[in-house]
Amino acid sequence: MAEQQTPSNPPLVSVLIPARDAAETLGETLSSLLAQSFTDFAVVLVDDGSTDETREIAKHFAAHFPKGQFQIVEGPAKGISSALNAGLAVIKSPLVARLDADDLSEPRRLERQVRIMERNPDWLLCGTEVSVIDESGQIIDQMECPKTTVEIRKRLYEKCCLYHPTIMFRRNAVMEVGGYRSQYDGAEDYDLYLRLLEYGKIGALNERLVRYRIHPGQVTAQRGRPYRMMADMVLLAAISRLHEEEEPEFTKDTLAADLSSALRAELRERGFLEITPKVARHMAVRIKRANAKAKRLKGLLFQKNALAGNYKEAAKALMA
Repeated sequence: MAEQQTPSNPPLVSVLIPARDAAETLGETLSSLLAQSFTDFAVVLVDDGSTDETREIAKHFAAHFPKGQFQIVEGPAKGISSALNAGLAVIKSPLVARLDADDLSEPRRLERQVRIMERNPDWLLCGTEVSVIDESGQIIDQMECPKTTVEIRKRLYEKCCLYHPTIMFRRNAVMEVGGYRSQYDGAEDYDLYLRLLEYGKIGALNERLVRYRIHPGQVTAQRGRPYRMMADMVLLAAISRLHEEEEPEFTKDTLAADLSSALRAELRERGFLEITPKVARHMAVRIKRANAKAKRLKGLLFQKNALAGNYKEAAKALMA
């Protein structure tokens, strides 16, 4: 349920922000949007079950935006994908920009992304590079993107190479592929990119237009980094679709119970014929790190590579 109504003529862009207990950083995030050089945008903030002052801070900032251009949506508190889909359900803008409640947009971010999306009507989504900041907001690193749509496509079939809080996408395209899928929470962005690639191009601006905050509570900081195995499952699903096969069947609860076993079973069933040796070996390594027995899997990986003459990869498989 949205606390404010959308205007009769929606803006060109809506910035979609999911937030749960984000009181410490949300003010700075929203301030970065007030500083944008591009002004034809609205903010849709999904308060996804916050127990701190997140909603009060959002209400305070709503008064600084034009009437009808700041909405607070009640999230279902069922995970990131459900929150994002709740926001998408009320958005009418043709373009949607993602931002997390602890990250910052540089002043020209929306302007630059709108311009390149208008110049490339076949792009369904555009990411940017990022400056990495610590908990206090100090820049400590930077992360780049592939340079071309061709390179992005190639890299995405190996690993996730775009940063979720930076993307701008065409709303209709995302709705047509079914929005976000909750069974892939933790790699929901990667799943979306790979599904969009089946219908159009994905590009990137090689400019650092978002400040991406690193802190202990985020998904990528979880012990054992299970999101990487979730990303592997996303990739297996995408490869299955490319070869006109059925996707792996499982629920969010199944993966939560034993992600490493689910991934191991899918790899064993499907083999490695459709996966590059490098990607297959990396998947096997992650399974091993999750303390899952992978002896049979290693044997299959060694056999496939040896028969194909990939002796270097076969040797690496034995050491995985």
